[in-house]
Amino acid sequence: MTFLEAYSRFGPDTVAIANALDIKEHEADRLINARLNADYADRLHARRIKKIAYAGKEPFVSEWAR
Repeated sequence: MTFLEAYSRFGPDTVAIANALDIKEHEADRLINARLNADYADRLHARRIKKIAYAGKEPFVSEWAR
């Protein structure tokens, strides 16, 4: 089982992923953090590309909650 398979099956559960991959819990936590950081970077990039939709201004936090 690969990390991505374990992550899609167990979500961000460090203990379950560590057991599935036979690694230590802190290593699973590091892999999860790297995955979440990559997702965040992808979202930022997509938002920068779509910035024209906001007429050159960033949306307010309350607008993100919608």
